[in-house]
Amino acid sequence: MKKIISICLLAVWQLCANCQPVCNVTKYDEDAGMAQWRVTQMVQDKNGLIWFATWNGIDRFDGYEFVNFKPRAGDGSDMLSDRIRDLRMDQNGHIYCKTEKDWFLFDTKTSRFIKADGRITSKFNTSSEGRATTGAIDLDVFYIDCNGTQWIIRKDGTLLYVAGGTMQQYPLETPIPPVRFYMPDKQGNLWLTSQQGVIKLSFSRLPITAFPQEKPAAIGSLFLDKAQRYWITTKGNDATVRLYDKDNRLLGYLTPQGRLMPSYASFTAPIYCIMQASDGTFWLGSKPGGLYRLCEDRQTGSFHVQQIEGLANQDVYSIKEDAQGRIWVATMGGGIFCICDKESNTPSKIIGFIGRKGYPKMEENMVRYLHITTGNVLMAATTEGLLVAQIPSGKDVTQMKFILHKKEPTRASSLGCNATMDILEDHKHRFFIGTESGGVCRILTQDILADQLEFAHYNKQNGLNSDIALALKEMDGQLLIVGSNQIMTLDVDRDAFGFFDMNFFGRSCRFSEVRPLELPDGRWLFGLQDGAFTVAAGMMHKSKYVPPIVITGIDKQGKGIEYAVTHLRTIRLLPHERSLTISFSALDYADPTSIAYAFKMETDEEWNYIGHNHSASFADLKPGTYHLQIRSTNSDGVWVDNVTTVEIVVEPTFLESTVGRILITLLLLGFIAGIIYTYLYIRRIKRQQHETLEAYLALINESERSTPIESTTIDFPQQSHEEAVTTTAEEKHTLHLSPDDEAFMTRVMEYVEANISNEDANIIEMADAAATSKSGLNRKMKSLMGLTPADFLREARIKRACMLLTTTDIPVSDIAYKCGFADPKYFGKCFKTSIGQSPSDYRQQ
Repeated sequence: MKKIISICLLAVWQLCANCQPVCNVTKYDEDAGMAQWRVTQMVQDKNGLIWFATWNGIDRFDGYEFVNFKPRAGDGSDMLSDRIRDLRMDQNGHIYCKTEKDWFLFDTKTSRFIKADGRITSKFNTSSEGRATTGAIDLDVFYIDCNGTQWIIRKDGTLLYVAGGTMQQYPLETPIPPVRFYMPDKQGNLWLTSQQGVIKLSFSRLPITAFPQEKPAAIGSLFLDKAQRYWITTKGNDATVRLYDKDNRLLGYLTPQGRLMPSYASFTAPIYCIMQASDGTFWLGSKPGGLYRLCEDRQTGSFHVQQIEGLANQDVYSIKEDAQGRIWVATMGGGIFCICDKESNTPSKIIGFIGRKGYPKMEENMVRYLHITTGNVLMAATTEGLLVAQIPSGKDVTQMKFILHKKEPTRASSLGCNATMDILEDHKHRFFIGTESGGVCRILTQDILADQLEFAHYNKQNGLNSDIALALKEMDGQLLIVGSNQIMTLDVDRDAFGFFDMNFFGRSCRFSEVRPLELPDGRWLFGLQDGAFTVAAGMMHKSKYVPPIVITGIDKQGKGIEYAVTHLRTIRLLPHERSLTISFSALDYADPTSIAYAFKMETDEEWNYIGHNHSASFADLKPGTYHLQIRSTNSDGVWVDNVTTVEIVVEPTFLESTVGRILITLLLLGFIAGIIYTYLYIRRIKRQQHETLEAYLALINESERSTPIESTTIDFPQQSHEEAVTTTAEEKHTLHLSPDDEAFMTRVMEYVEANISNEDANIIEMADAAATSKSGLNRKMKSLMGLTPADFLREARIKRACMLLTTTDIPVSDIAYKCGFADPKYFGKCFKTSIGQSPSDYRQQ
């Protein structure tokens, strides 16, 4: 077992030894945000934050910004100087700093400097305990990085590394200034202090090797044939076709005559695609040279080159062979063609589909890529959508029905972009569509021949680093996605994203629209706009470093950022604080600008991907408790398991609290009860007034037929005007009035009965008769009956008229005079207003 491990380690060492060591040098000073360029010491705390002692307080660095802390006037600190001479961290993670003579504890929770006790002062003054750095004044610095490469920083500022047993000088733009102290962080970066600020060295290995090419030209196609030879073609004026054997030896440049030349030679036209048919022949598509067929002569090692005539369009982008041996050709402008007689010396049975009944009408008819599934279904990536059709098993392909799937404005699950670039069927027979600007679309519908397909989208909104997917390739169960300047990865099963950019490749790249090719020796070959490069087997992976996430700032209600918050796991907002901005940082110092972030509330299903932004803002938060989850990638763009949860407690106002809500409910119920009580009380008073009025009006008619009033307790029925004349003594009921009110009403009734036919009766006389003032009479009458004295007198006269109309034959005009009306017409108007009928109609009824 030990021997096997040793062999594996040796293989890994040899693999790494073939990779160029890389050292990225970053300088930090006042221009980068430090409080002062003179840095005396540095430590890294338990959270991973780095602290620097300067002559202007201490700086905290999270990879993005420096935050300065120093004593302020009135904060109660005894530290009178901002010049920090030393910086230590004890076993509990407490940070101590020294001024000229005294040591102070820096409280990270309050940002205050507290004078240290004598025991701490004595310990730090007599030892180097708690110091994270090593002195390097007038000495060379030796360091072995995480890849096992030994680095040497010389006193003169040169940087050396040991590779293959030899020492080599690493190229630097400027020499490294004299180093005073150095400190490796938890990630393996090396931090240096000098008289010019702080310098960070980040180490990696360059995993790529430029593929040799005569001239800088865009790669047109990469192809591995059945003999494990690989073909590389270039576009533009270069127009070369190179052939290599499985041992990476150049077999030669293909000439228009079919010979392989050992030195540079150009082919007839730029080749955009290569396909090897089942009979061993090679089919090459060019732009604008059309279609070529190559038959290999194995004895001479040359090829017979034949240009196929008959294509209506000569810009060939993709070639495929179906299960029946027919050749399918995609062109940029002529749509799709099918060659049904590929065995012929001069294939002529070429079928085009533009204008046929089953082929959709398209404006451009530009087809970039063809794919034939294991079920013999033809799929075509076009500039106007995705074409799908079943290839018939018979000879006749002219009746094929094509379905064009496009981006739909009203259906979110439709194709993400009409400009499709590539089609990939993975080992699980799942279909992925690469698009020009809509990311990658995966077909979810089981039947790919359905009239409507459902797509899942992978783009910048849900974790992909770019929406540009020029080409797709499967590698180790995940997708390689070729972007314009990066290679992205997508693991559908784990919903994991990654990317390789210039930080990985060590250079700025512009990729061509060709699929990467895995070479026989395990290397991966990538096509560029100016050549190609290879990545060694096993090196196409990203860093697995998991950076911790810390909270670096909090802004409540726009009051300003609080920085002493790294210890917080719960954030409380007072009742008047409803908006919150949280800043955070994933502590990966290799390249913080490449880190991407996402956040969500614990109850949400989907993450909010915010790119490289490292803050989240919330407005109008409702009272309650929230759990904010934050995650990130590392500096290699790999999403890692570093979810950090922060509890946010929003305190309610009094009225939003349980007690407040109960109080509001009670007040509301009390208000409603008051309204109901008032309504019922008014109804009761009005009913009593109406009963009193009806009783005394009935009394007037009774007195007409009987004796005058003898008692102050009156028993009369409650009745309408129409029933007044039928009132009997048995139907009367008792009205309960106070003795004063009964005496008052007796005086009023005596006056009314005495003057009911007197047209000159008036309120003043009635008030005198009732022994009260005019206003007193008016107030009392409205209180007891709800009527004014004048209205009561009029109602009494109307009541008397009703009795006379129903019991006598006296003419209406005479009744008007007998009831105190000087004008019969006015009497008729008042009668109809009160009763609802004219006197004559009332008598008849």
